[in-house]
Amino acid sequence: MTATPLEAIDGGRAPDGWERLWASDRWPLRELPHSDLHSTVRAGSVLFSGIPQPWLKEAAKRWTRARLLRGGAPTTMHNYVQHVSTFGVWLADRAPAVSSPAQVTRAVLEDWLLAVRSSGLAPASQAARVTAVRLFLDEQWDDGLAGLPRTAVIHAGEVPHNRSRRLPRGIEALVFDQFIDPANLAVLPCEQHRTVILLLAFTGLRVSSVVTLPRDALQIGSDNHPYLRYVNVKLRREAVIPIGPTLVEQLHRQEDSLIAVYGPDGTGFLLPSPPEGMQGPSRGGGHHITPLTARRIVKDYVRKAEIRDSRGQLAVWVHPHRFRHHLGSSMVNEGVPLSVIQRVLDHASIEMTARYAHLDDATVKREMLSFHERVDIRGERIALPVDGPLEQAAWMKERIARAKQALPNGYCGLPLVQSCPHPNACLSCENFLTDSSFRHIHQQQFSHTQTLLERAKQNENVRLVELLAGDERSLRRILDGLDALEADTRQESTSAGIDVIELAARRNAKARDVEP
Repeated sequence: MTATPLEAIDGGRAPDGWERLWASDRWPLRELPHSDLHSTVRAGSVLFSGIPQPWLKEAAKRWTRARLLRGGAPTTMHNYVQHVSTFGVWLADRAPAVSSPAQVTRAVLEDWLLAVRSSGLAPASQAARVTAVRLFLDEQWDDGLAGLPRTAVIHAGEVPHNRSRRLPRGIEALVFDQFIDPANLAVLPCEQHRTVILLLAFTGLRVSSVVTLPRDALQIGSDNHPYLRYVNVKLRREAVIPIGPTLVEQLHRQEDSLIAVYGPDGTGFLLPSPPEGMQGPSRGGGHHITPLTARRIVKDYVRKAEIRDSRGQLAVWVHPHRFRHHLGSSMVNEGVPLSVIQRVLDHASIEMTARYAHLDDATVKREMLSFHERVDIRGERIALPVDGPLEQAAWMKERIARAKQALPNGYCGLPLVQSCPHPNACLSCENFLTDSSFRHIHQQQFSHTQTLLERAKQNENVRLVELLAGDERSLRRILDGLDALEADTRQESTSAGIDVIELAARRNAKARDVEP
């Protein structure tokens, strides 16, 4: 071990490097020498005092140092070491004969796995405990745990599954609107607090990325649009997202505040620590605020502004990460493609973004209403189930069918496994269905059909006149049916509080945007 430490997270140096830390069973997180200069950790410790076995404690320290040196998060190691400590306590209680790594056999690990499964812990806690010990054994095989039998492994399939994993939960619109209300923001004591709230609300960034924002995070692109440049602390990479005028104005106000308090060059952080003469572990703007500070700002804001949910209760359940879930869920419910959402949230994989691919109750109800906005070639509304599991199944079938065969002017109502023998005769087919999103196409086709019909009559082409007259009749019935349908749904949506007509208009606009 070297006595010369790496740079510590607060810009200082651990007094005696690893040598000083190694002799102690308490490693303060703010003194840890490691390579992650974007760390947001300022408080807490990694505790080894709970590990009874000296050889296991030594291995845990080696493992912690190795992971920190390659950029591991200090808080993650704090949690991992706690799980290793519980493993050591179990060994001392249930397998006291284990006095060295060589005696940690596969049979011992199987007994421990059984103890974890029968411990009564939540599935997520079981998975975290087994994962930590599994990584510890794998990564310290030839170092702190030299002599560990080759069969002493925990297989990936033995990690308990967390089947109760909850979907991301956002923030109801009523609460979100109160958070960004200028009248409520005015109750906050300073521009920095208002900046924290608006950054969380409008960017969806993780709190670790918010607190580490540099002072020059706001940038104007070549298209004259404002962007926010930040560091994705979790993935250790830089990213850029577009931002709106409300947030831009607040960032300008924050910069004016920084100049007044710290001067033009007094700090390099957008959200710096307290200035000289104020309380705080790192005064003078030499560091950024911590995630804990950002969480406290949110909680205090809820109480000061009396932000309440639809039940009339204070929204003290809101925490910074809820804004990220809110943004992801909102974009999904607005029809934004997952690939775009992945870029906005800077997820490492599309699988993570797919967790947001669920619809809230309002969106489901809106889609179910639109499901009934279809007519056939006679202009008659399609009778469908109105509630219960059958309606859900019918809607699922509809979504699959639309993906299977979307026609330029409607949908095919044939069963999913049946192919169409007459793909060019839809307007005379009983299986043809359409809705208001295709109105502009039907209107164009109706006008074009009338023109062709007049020309066919002038040329005395009897067979063509017969075919075109049938198409004209079907199109007229379809348009009349859509008119009646829209009149009914306009009245229903007004009473139900859901503007289905506006939704249909938005769909029409989208359809026009993709026309060749």
